[in-house]
Amino acid sequence: MIERVKAAGVKIAMLTVLAAAAQSVTDKLMQAGVKAFLNYAPISLNVPNNVKVQYIDPATHLQRMTYYL
Repeated sequence: MIERVKAAGVKIAMLTVLAAAAQSVTDKLMQAGVKAFLNYAPISLNVPNNVKVQYIDPATHLQRMTYYL
């Protein structure tokens, strides 16, 4: 996986994995050169200062959307 991500030049990833796998997947993606994450997993990630993480809570966002229905 790391080689394919590197070869594609991926710099941003959307993390939609189980909480138990989130840090491991993040670590592998950082090894491949990913510098920014949109994290849907319900866990805080440990990343260096040069890597950015945006946390998204799908349940909260879905709840907000029901307001418009």
